[in-house]
Amino acid sequence: MHVSGKVMLLVTIDAEGKVSATKVESGHALLAPAAQDAVSRWRFAPNTEASESEIEINFTPDGQ
Repeated sequence: MHVSGKVMLLVTIDAEGKVSATKVESGHALLAPAAQDAVSRWRFAPNTEASESEIEINFTPDGQ
């Protein structure tokens, strides 16, 4: 089965630049866990305080 689509996440980033929480805002239920797993491994530039950002993850059948 090939599922494609977009998953929109609300991501909380701590002051060290690590993802501390993810929340699925929209997207296919089969793709959401993969999107959360991928984003949880990302690292961002350190900041003086925690922040939140909306991130869109696109899944395509050909992997592009």
